Amino acid sequence: MTRDILYVDDEETNLIVFESAFEDDFNIHTATSAAEALEILEEHPIPVVVADQRMPEMTGVEMFAILRQKYPHTQRVILTGYADSEAIIDAINEGQVYQYVRKPWQRIELLAVLRRALQAHDLSLQNSVLTDRLLVSERSAMLGQATARIAHEMSNQLNVLPLLEVIEDEYAQDEQLVQLAEIARSTYERLTELVSEVKDFMRFDTKVFDRQSLNLTDCVQELVSFLRFHRSVPHDRLRVKMSGAPVVNGNKLKLHQVMLNLVQNAADAIEGVDEGMIELTLGQLPDRAVICISDNGCGIAPETLKRIWEPFFTTKGPGGNGMGLDITRQLVESHEGVIECTSSPGQGARFTIYLPLAGEQEHDGECAESGTTTSSLL
Repeated sequence: MTRDILYVDDEETNLIVFESAFEDDFNIHTATSAAEALEILEEHPIPVVVADQRMPEMTGVEMFAILRQKYPHTQRVILTGYADSEAIIDAINEGQVYQYVRKPWQRIELLAVLRRALQAHDLSLQNSVLTDRLLVSERSAMLGQATARIAHEMSNQLNVLPLLEVIEDEYAQDEQLVQLAEIARSTYERLTELVSEVKDFMRFDTKVFDRQSLNLTDCVQELVSFLRFHRSVPHDRLRVKMSGAPVVNGNKLKLHQVMLNLVQNAADAIEGVDEGMIELTLGQLPDRAVICISDNGCGIAPETLKRIWEPFFTTKGPGGNGMGLDITRQLVESHEGVIECTSSPGQGARFTIYLPLAGEQEHDGECAESGTTTSSLL
């Protein structure tokens, strides 16, 4: 693949000579000023920039000082006369210039410099990737230690929840209190399994969680009941629609974890949005169950959408750890399913989950956009 080189010089003749000398070796871009060069770099990343030192509006070294801040991996080669040598050496020592070549330059000499500069650019990128991986590894180790402590403490605190039996026995006639106790017990079971999962992970025990035949309609209804008491989700802005009764081989608590995380993300997205709504839709295709969770919130920018599944990537600042969607994707895939996301800035987001059905079932319906027949609002 032909590599890109940008040459900056205010003299048109010099640009023509440079391009003629290296057009067979590189893809040459030219600019007659520092301002024009910066515009080219904004639109097209270029690994090596060559510039004449003496230009009227901005010297080559001054331009390279800007490039060093904005494009640290781009290698910078300066062309200069003898009179500028001391200033150029200072610039090299300060890291603003990769190398300088005295004029008049010789093609063979400058060609060797350009090839070394490209190699230096590639090595710089590789080092950056390795550094990022090292930081992720260190962060993972710290997260693991913190998670182990949290799991231990949660396990101790959860020991009091079985006392719910006292409430169920003493106040069996109070229907609402018994219902609340059932929800609390379901929450206790969910948290207990999550704590156990964390402990297994810390012991590198990768046992597969149990799955069984699961009616997704019942699964969604249980989640809806739980969400009524979940303060992070505005229950008056959640609309639930279900059609058909798809059955999958799944783990109820894991699928609750998937849907809860997506609903919470949607709640964050509609925060501060007038008439913001979250819609959870369950439907069925001939061979798959379809769960859609959508919102009309802030949406996701294209450059962010490409990275949402990356571990530790978050747009929530200190409020997020970047693990939610990565775990969500892993849980869906562990059910032999697929999760997709479509979004545009200001247009909300839609997460769609496809899960294989357990056995042959008739086609009852599809997702909300495809003819959902029943609807309920919290």
